[in-house]
Amino acid sequence: MLEHAAASQSGSLRGREFRALKLGLQALAEGREDEYDGKRLGYSPGHHDLRDCAELKVPVVPEARHGHDLGPSHRLIYREFEADDGGAPYREAVCFAPRGSDLPFHIAGARLGREIGRPVPELAHLPNHRPTFRRGAAEPTGPPRLPLPPDLRKALAVASDVSPASGAVTAQRSAQPPSTTARRGIPPGRER
Repeated sequence: MLEHAAASQSGSLRGREFRALKLGLQALAEGREDEYDGKRLGYSPGHHDLRDCAELKVPVVPEARHGHDLGPSHRLIYREFEADDGGAPYREAVCFAPRGSDLPFHIAGARLGREIGRPVPELAHLPNHRPTFRRGAAEPTGPPRLPLPPDLRKALAVASDVSPASGAVTAQRSAQPPSTTARRGIPPGRER
């Protein structure tokens, strides 16, 4: 949707959002997230538990209140996982949204299946960085690097067309030769 709107109205807000999102994702893919302001996220009783996430603060629209610059208008929330082969980490973009009303954090919490005010037991070992609202506070900027979850490992294997060898099944050979019409692209039942 964002890409379509950007293509049809390149100077629109959606067009600027699309270009900013692409730049943010490219920075994550290339390990250049330090080019953006950002911080590690945390948990507090009034928020979602996002201790395994970090944000990039992405400028899309200049915003000011009473002549004071409010900083980058959008947030790109992401997580990071160890690669099984010791290579570069996998980074998962969770959400990109304007920062108003804590929208990116609500979207990220919902996408990750987390409820406000409920800590995630699997994240209990992670340090907690309580949400802060001060600019320039000295905090870690990247997310903690976690082991690759089984569902993402499986999705990566499917995406790279590599099947895990364990549990592989060898198909039984059919006694009948394959249909010649199937090789010509004729749907079954439409042969002459």
